[in-house]
Amino acid sequence: MHLFRLINLLLLIITLQSCAVRSLYIPVSQNLPIFDSNKNLIATGYLGSNHVELQTAFNPSKHFAVGGNINFGSGIAIYDAMAGIYGGSHKWRYTVLTGFGYNSNIIFPTTHINLFSHRKIGYEVNSLYLKYYLQPSLSYCNAIKIYKLLYSFSFSTRISMNHFKNFTYKETDARNPDLAHPVYIVNKEYHNKNLFLLEPCITNKVGIKNLYAIIQVQGIVPYSEQIDIRNTHFSQDILLSLGIEYDLRFKKHRR
Repeated sequence: MHLFRLINLLLLIITLQSCAVRSLYIPVSQNLPIFDSNKNLIATGYLGSNHVELQTAFNPSKHFAVGGNINFGSGIAIYDAMAGIYGGSHKWRYTVLTGFGYNSNIIFPTTHINLFSHRKIGYEVNSLYLKYYLQPSLSYCNAIKIYKLLYSFSFSTRISMNHFKNFTYKETDARNPDLAHPVYIVNKEYHNKNLFLLEPCITNKVGIKNLYAIIQVQGIVPYSEQIDIRNTHFSQDILLSLGIEYDLRFKKHRR
């Protein structure tokens, strides 16, 4: 019974996310590789309601890792590169990563119906921004030997500065029949302004051998003195991600 309630809750969150008005800031899943004493090439994929996320990470030398993200979808293009350090024991492991991202988000005038107020609106989104971030994480890793299952729980946060070269959000009353003269409910436009974000995250991985299933829940806390932070993030302030990870293991690093 508890499992069915959890499934229903997850489906509700996914439904709300798919119905939300597109935000100018696109939250993406955190790339959280967990490295051991081996050289690992890690590939991860997430399927969202309006975009696909592909991630990779590699530890070319002991205690040093690199990685990248490519996210694309309807009007969305995100490219991200990161590097940092990792370490820890057999069960407890940490990473400290820093990265840079290029983000483009465009959606032409379209219609959205608010499920709660039954208000029909038209909106247009156009944003281009650069992301600079720091992402520390701590992971607990263990195994259920009787089932040959490996699992981990990771606690992380991404702290970022997002420099918006362009930030345009327009919302109109879609009931207005005069399309040539729209009635603007919201009309915001900024250039070369900064938005700061704190994104705490919990990630659970469960797998057999090299293949893992991933569930990730991420919060979104924005702050800016230069931008009106309304319409810059999903209205429910949470991102649920479901994904698959494959680890390709090589020989151990030399001491």
